[in-house]
Order: sequence, then structure tokens, then C-alpha cells
Amino acid sequence: MENIKNLPNIPDAPPIQQPNVFPVEWNIETVELEELFEKAKKEQWNAADINWNSLDPRDYDEIQKIAISYWFSVLATFERATPVFAKALIKAYETHAEQPVKFLFTSLVFDEGRHEECCMRCVNRLCPYWPWKWKPRNDFEEKVLKAINWIYYNGSRYWTAFVKAADVKYPLHILFTSFMMAETGATTIFKSMAERAKHPVFRDVFINIHRDEARHLAFTWYMLKKKLPYVNEEDKKYITKQLRAGFVFLSPILFEPISEFWKLPEGFLDIHRKMEEIARDAGLGVLSFEEKRLIWGNAVRTVKARIKQYGILFPDMPEIGIYGEESVEIKEEDIAFMGL
Repeated sequence: MENIKNLPNIPDAPPIQQPNVFPVEWNIETVELEELFEKAKKEQWNAADINWNSLDPRDYDEIQKIAISYWFSVLATFERATPVFAKALIKAYETHAEQPVKFLFTSLVFDEGRHEECCMRCVNRLCPYWPWKWKPRNDFEEKVLKAINWIYYNGSRYWTAFVKAADVKYPLHILFTSFMMAETGATTIFKSMAERAKHPVFRDVFINIHRDEARHLAFTWYMLKKKLPYVNEEDKKYITKQLRAGFVFLSPILFEPISEFWKLPEGFLDIHRKMEEIARDAGLGVLSFEEKRLIWGNAVRTVKARIKQYGILFPDMPEIGIYGEESVEIKEEDIAFMGL
């Protein structure tokens, strides 16, 4: 062995100002989260392996193709969550969350990109270049294109608010409440759509996305169960608001757009409803208004029961027949905190 006695003395390194991703540490506190990350690795799937060639555009008329493409374009608004979870990943590292939390966020970043890829592939099979390069061929297409552009405009409002709020210091477990509400809705709706979809491609897409979202939901609950028993009264009030925010933001895909956040022109909802109806009749598996209200409502009641045991007031959600203990008003900045 080489002589190590003559190694020079060096001073201690300066302290690292926080928040920062350094120093490196691999702390593990929650075995269940470590196991969930292992599950995430085992459940990985390749969107390219779905038999996209079997989704033949000749099987649908022009109106059906536009309606299905419209629906996937709306879904893509929410599946474009990759940069949001990338920010959450950075926050987890900067706040030195336990290592399984950081690793799970890496899987979420990849999952959301894969979900958006499915939206892209479905649209490109039926209406290539919809909507960003699409040239309307008639009055119908022009109206539908305007509708999706209104959805994207509101998505841009969320992103602008998100960027402005990026440095707000809220603990991950508080911000996870809106994420949990979103995942609760996603797991429920995608499972139901997979059961109703007529085409194998649509079924495969929804089954695979449902599996990912169910894992994401488990992630949120592990985080919340660990932290909620110790939150103070001020944080409890913010959690109540975040529960409502998660529901409002996801409303265009899980229910119908709620005006607390979604600024949409008169007539938009008529177009949106008609596109969902046409896509549903074409076999996409889109739920009816009453089905969404029932299925989403049952899922939210389960959340309400679980949240209540921690002494947290549940917000009113009259749109789906849920009346909690508190009426809250959601502002743009509340939506912005989703994913931070």
C-alpha cells in the first residue's frame, strides 16, 4: 500500500448555501417509496410498441377524425406536464427530499412525456399536423381549431403563472394535494375509458396511461400520509384550496371547464361537448357528462373521507355533487402552484 501519511492537509470546504442540489446524499426513510420506484422501473412501456398501423384513418369520416384529434389535443394540454415535473424534480433535490422521492420524480418526467407521445401519435394517424399546422378546409374545422386554441391559450396562462411562482417556498407535501386530486381523477377516468373504447389502440393507450397514473397516485398518498398528521392550521387551509385547484385545473378533460380558471368564450362549451359526443360515438370511449359526474364524484368522495381524518376541511365541489365544509375561491396563482 502506498504511503498515505504524507498527504497534505487542506481546509474544510466552505458551507453550501441552500437551497442547492448539493451535497450528495442518498437518504431512505420510506421503504414503500423505494418499492414504488422499483415498480415504476418494471412497469415501463414503449409507446412505439402499440400497433399504431391498425389505427386506420379510412375507418373514420372527416368529422370523426377531427373530433378524436380535438380530444387528444385537449388531453395533451395536461400530459404536457414534463417541464412541470422537471421543476418538481429540481425542488425535491434542492430541498433534499429522501432519495426515493427524487428517483420517483425522474420516472414521472419520463411517464408524462410518453403520455404526450401517445396523444401525438393518435393525432398524427388521423389528422397529421393538427392543430399547429392545420389549415381549416371548412367552417366546421375552423370552429374546432379556434376551440383548441382557446384551450392552449388558457394553458399558456397557467404556464406564465407557474413560471412567476417558481420560487415560492411551499413544502412538497402541501403542493402534492392538488397533484393527488389530478391523479385521482386521471386513474378513474382512464380506467373507465379503457373499458369503453372500441379500438384496441385506444384501449392500449388508456390502459397503459392508467397504470402509470395509478402509480403516481400511490406516490402522492405515501407522501401525504407521512406529512399530513403534522401540518399546522395555516397549511391545512392551503391544502383545502389546493384540493379545489386540482379539480378546477383538470376540469376540461375530467369533467367540463370550470370558469374559476378557464377563460373561454361564449359558444366554446357547445363545440367542446359536440366534439366529445362525436368522438364517443366513433368509439374513443369518452365518458358522457353524467358518467363523468358519477365516476369523478365517487372518486372524490373517497379522497374526502381520507383527508378528513387529518382534520383538513374539504372544499365544496358542487359541480359533481360534493359539498364539503368550506367554500373556497380559486385564483390563477393557486393553479400555478400545481406541480411546483
